[in-house]
Amino acid sequence: MAVIGPWTCDAILARALPEVASRLAVTRLNRDPTFNQGYWWDTVVMSEDCRTSKALMGLLNVDRYAGGFVGPLNPATCGATGLLATAWNKPMVSWGCLGDVEGLETLVAPLPEASRVLHELLGFFRWAHVAVVSSREDGWREVGVGLAQELRARGLPVTVVTVTGREEEEAVEALRRVKRADGVRVVVMCMHSVLLGGEEQKVLLEKAEDLRMTDGTFVFIPYDTLTFPLPYHRVSYPVLANHTKLRLAYDAVLTVTVDSPNGTFHEVLSKAKDAYEIPSHIDPEQV
Repeated sequence: MAVIGPWTCDAILARALPEVASRLAVTRLNRDPTFNQGYWWDTVVMSEDCRTSKALMGLLNVDRYAGGFVGPLNPATCGATGLLATAWNKPMVSWGCLGDVEGLETLVAPLPEASRVLHELLGFFRWAHVAVVSSREDGWREVGVGLAQELRARGLPVTVVTVTGREEEEAVEALRRVKRADGVRVVVMCMHSVLLGGEEQKVLLEKAEDLRMTDGTFVFIPYDTLTFPLPYHRVSYPVLANHTKLRLAYDAVLTVTVDSPNGTFHEVLSKAKDAYEIPSHIDPEQV
């Protein structure tokens, strides 16, 4: 199995340790007779280019290396990669694809679609008008554009789709576009969570506090936490403890994440470390 993602050009995603994670997965598969069915599993980690225009190039030869693959993460390449997987008759397991893509017979979605989850959430609170703000990296821009299209297809008016960066001026301009739009209630942030070290989200939320947008007028929803189980029970995040303005702004953030009833991934990794399933030098809290 090939594990495909922008591991070499995205510092935060690299902290997911794809080599360690995939090795742990196949080790457990290979010793479980209910899964391996007599087969021996192995993985190869492959990097996709962070530039959308080149992301597909590195995948053209994946057929030589793997009988199936996990990824890619860039939704803009999902359709073309899925067609290759269908032509090769190989499974493609990707949580990066947005919506139903016709003709991808071997695509497997391991999680509920983020757009469907958001649609249910917004419908529950009767929030209709949405703004999507993404960071400038190609992958996140594609997520923002694709999410806006999916929400519109579900009947929600997405009136603002814009980008921001690490500069305060960029965040202010994006937020002013949101404020000028008619009736926007929710801002979906397509970027790395500030809790993981996402600088763009930190700047965006701090400027939202300066512009008095965090007093309940707007609700800020992180997109990335929809795709993994963010630890939330009995856990503290230093970035909130050390920044008063950010902590105040975070009152306006509504986080939706995947539940992990058997323990956080930090706890699971600690157990794997104690069982010598992962290298001893790894600090689970840093993953």
